[in-house]
Amino acid sequence: MEFHQTDWLGRWHNFESYLTSTDPYMQAAWRDAEGVAAALPMFKNGAKAFWQMACVTTSIGNPRTLGGWEITPAGSDKLCIEWLADDGAPLGRAIYHLDRVLECGLEGKENALFMAENVAADWPFRCLLAMEPMPHRTARQAGGLLSHLHFQYASGPEHLFDPETNTLRSPIWYATMCDAAGTLLEQCNIVRALHRLPLWAELPEK
Repeated sequence: MEFHQTDWLGRWHNFESYLTSTDPYMQAAWRDAEGVAAALPMFKNGAKAFWQMACVTTSIGNPRTLGGWEITPAGSDKLCIEWLADDGAPLGRAIYHLDRVLECGLEGKENALFMAENVAADWPFRCLLAMEPMPHRTARQAGGLLSHLHFQYASGPEHLFDPETNTLRSPIWYATMCDAAGTLLEQCNIVRALHRLPLWAELPEK
């Protein structure tokens, strides 16, 4: 796994907002998803219920649902991440450096462990474990999916994975951020892609 600072920069939006959206197009995307998910055991309680469980962004140290991130460069190889609540309120900001790469993290893939500098040891966002953004942020310009990533956070790495075996403490916690620059169509297509539905070329007629 190679760290490319530019892949992370910009505004990111919490996928949980897709789950709670009242937009009729987003609700239509979820209805289609529920239809195909019903036959799969993992979605026995419904597709939306599954993702609400897997993508939750609250934690013991942070009772606020996340709204997103604002990520700016900090030098040539570090990230300044501002954590935002779902109402836009700031939850804190810190400079992060890449501490190490976890070989088998979320989705069994390499994950980056970022550590915040000069923060309290019990700050809930001190450690950020994340997959690389996928696809590349520019893929949407050629008709690709909206860039997104799965992540976990905690005050210490030992809360995220066993320091001896490097296995995740919560392997089904899939908090997710999506590129905030996405249009409503691109957001709906993330939901459709999750359930292997054909992507919409445009928003359907009401």
